[in-house]
Amino acid sequence: MGLREKKAQRNRERIVSEALALFGRNGYEQTTMESIAEAAELSPSTLYRYFPSKDLIVLQRFTDFSEQFARVFAEYSLDHPVDEALAEAIFAVLEVEDSRAAETLLVRSIIDEAPIARARLWDYLAEQQRQLGKLIARRLHLKESDLRVKLTAQLAIMIAGMAADQWRASGGKRSSRSTAEELMRLLQEQAIIIPHHARKQTKARRSARKI
Repeated sequence: MGLREKKAQRNRERIVSEALALFGRNGYEQTTMESIAEAAELSPSTLYRYFPSKDLIVLQRFTDFSEQFARVFAEYSLDHPVDEALAEAIFAVLEVEDSRAAETLLVRSIIDEAPIARARLWDYLAEQQRQLGKLIARRLHLKESDLRVKLTAQLAIMIAGMAADQWRASGGKRSSRSTAEELMRLLQEQAIIIPHHARKQTKARRSARKI
């Protein structure tokens, strides 16, 4: 990473950190982009160059998580089975969320109350799933359109999301990793009900439906 990229990364991190502090003190709606620029010691034009809107500042952490998810999976899958690499990627993302408990809870509360940020979050999650699907397909030598690839990617994102939701619901008291491990165990033990379409029906069952 060059000096320019390092400076941009530092500025981006400072903006997010100062903005979240202002959101926590003054509220999301009451905080202006100008006040964020002042707190980050940047001109408004520089701030807008990094983040055109407040909701993009809030969602920066999710972008970081997405990048980390893909990075950990890509690195770990080189020497380990895909299922283990997916688990490590999930744990890595959840560990970051747990380590920033107050900040993570604040971001989530803002997203719950900000429709635009919430809509953008769904876009980020969809993109995260697509990127993970590409990596899984490459690792398994399958097409990205293969339903096994899509389902695997979506399931991994779902486990991470459910574990994070349970952690937030507990106010940061319940370990998100332990929830993720429990969800994986339930899937591995086939302890959940999977929708099943019975294509063939016995004559007796067809007759019973007509009554």
